[in-house]
Amino acid sequence: MRSPMRDYLREALISVALFGSIGVASAQAPTPNKDQAPKNTAAPAPGVFVDGTLNVPGAPAESGTKPAKFSQANDQLDKTPIMARGPELSDAQRKLIWDKVMADSAAPANVLASPAMELPYTVDMQDWPHDVTGQIPQMQQFKYVKTADKVLVVRPENRIVVGEIKR
Repeated sequence: MRSPMRDYLREALISVALFGSIGVASAQAPTPNKDQAPKNTAAPAPGVFVDGTLNVPGAPAESGTKPAKFSQANDQLDKTPIMARGPELSDAQRKLIWDKVMADSAAPANVLASPAMELPYTVDMQDWPHDVTGQIPQMQQFKYVKTADKVLVVRPENRIVVGEIKR
């Protein structure tokens, strides 16, 4: 049978040997000479990301990885609530929607709403004109509310305004 004192002594000696060798190894490192110039004076090579943009051949110039301080588009996205993110529309698509919806003879709704707000249940949502859904198929999943000065794009399942189109 082994004695517990012998086990403790063995473990203590192993610990001293292990930590003692680390101290000796660090003491052997050369100290830098203040008079000697550094060997590598070249500027470091640029990394894969520069200002948050992927810096490799063929990478897109604008992406979601670029920090807001370097990208106006990402800055605007950062300020838009996630609930208010609707379809991304070009200026031509916005103009088409504006023209078709405002040409409708229905009276404008009297509601004050903006993106990320929930519409009251008293406000009726409309289906898009066929000209709009024919040219912009992604609009089929949304409905709209026409007001006097804007068109509100609404998710019908929760009545959240996800976009607005102004003249």
